[in-house]
Amino acid sequence: MIVTELWNFKYSEPILGMALGDINSDDSTEILAYTKSGKILLLSLSGKLLFEQEISENSSIWCAKIHDIDRDGINELILGGMDGILRVFKCKSESFDLEPFWAHQFGSSISGILIDDVSNDKKEELIVYSLDKSIRVINPLNGELVWGEVFEDGIGDAIVWTNDDLARHLKEIFACGNDGTIRIYAANNGELLWNKRFFEKIRCISGINSKEGPLVLCGGDDKILHFIDKEDQIEMESIEFNDYIWKILSYPHSSPNKALVSTYSFAFLEEESIPIEEIKFTSKLVSIDDELNIEWELNGKNIESLRLLEKQESIYIHLGTTTGDVIILNPQNGEILSKINQKSCTNMTLDLLKNNLLFSCHDNGSVFAYFLEDY
Repeated sequence: MIVTELWNFKYSEPILGMALGDINSDDSTEILAYTKSGKILLLSLSGKLLFEQEISENSSIWCAKIHDIDRDGINELILGGMDGILRVFKCKSESFDLEPFWAHQFGSSISGILIDDVSNDKKEELIVYSLDKSIRVINPLNGELVWGEVFEDGIGDAIVWTNDDLARHLKEIFACGNDGTIRIYAANNGELLWNKRFFEKIRCISGINSKEGPLVLCGGDDKILHFIDKEDQIEMESIEFNDYIWKILSYPHSSPNKALVSTYSFAFLEEESIPIEEIKFTSKLVSIDDELNIEWELNGKNIESLRLLEKQESIYIHLGTTTGDVIILNPQNGEILSKINQKSCTNMTLDLLKNNLLFSCHDNGSVFAYFLEDY
C-alpha cells in the first residue's frame, strides 16, 4: 500500500477528533474538526478552512456526528462534550451558518454518541452515554427522552448488538461503566436483560460471534480481557495483559467473528523527564479469532485511535498512537503496510473511501490528509 501525504492544516490548539459529511447540502464532503476549547472547524477536502465557531466556551468537545437524523434529506450536526450538553444544529447555507435544532442536557461529560434504529421501525434514534451515570435513547426529531437507565458511576463505552433471536427483540445495547458493571438492555424499551459486576473499572465492551456462540467481550483496569457467554452470563475464557484494556473493535460489521483489542500504558505520564518518542511502551494490539485465540500481536504501540477500512472484500486496520504514528495494518497477520510519524499524539484517524482519502488529527493542532493507493 502506498500512502502519500497531500496536505497539512495547522490550528492553534489540540484537535481532539473529526467527522466527515456534507454539512450544508452542497453535494461536497466537509471535514469537521473539534477542539479542546470547544470550537468546531470546517475544512474542505483540499485543506482550506471554510468556517469556525465556538460552541462550548473553554469546554472540550469529545464526539460528533454528521447525519440526517430527522430524515428530511439534509444532514444535521450532532455534538457532545465536557459540558454535558448534546447539541444538534442544522446548516442550510453556503456560508455554513448553524441553526440550533434542539439540545438535551446531561449532568456531566458526554462519553459517546451512537445512531441506530433500535426500535426496528426504520427510524433511527440517538443512543448517548455520559459520565453522569446515564445511558439514554433520544428521539432525534425533538431531543426528548425515549428511555434512559442509570449506572452507579459514569458510563465509558456502549455498542448496539443485533440479536439473532427474533422472537424476543432484534437489538440489544451493551454498556459498561466505571462502577465495574456491564449491562445489557433491550434496545427498544430499555429492559435490563442482565448485568455482571467486576471489581475494577470496565473501560470497553463489544461482542463476537464465536464458534461457541455469541460472547460479550469487556476489559479495563483489571488488565484482563473477559469472554462472557451472552446467554448464560458465564465467563468462558480470559486473557491477562500488562496494561489496561483500552479499546475493543469487533468486525466485520455484518456479523463480527473477530476482534481487535488494544491495551494502554500511562508510562508517558510517569516518565515525564524522558522524551515520549524514547519511552518503551508495553502496550499492544492483538487480534482475536472466533476460537478465542490470539492470531497476532503488534507490540510497543500505545493506541489512541483504532478503526477499520472496509471496502468491498478488503479490510485494513488504521490506527493512531500516542507518539504520533499513523499506521495501516494487514488484519490477516498484523503486518505494517504503511507508517507515518507526525511527531504529535494522534487523537483520531478517519477515512473517506470513495475518494481514497485518510485523515489524522493531532494534539499540536494539525490535521493531515493522505491519498491511499493499491488497497
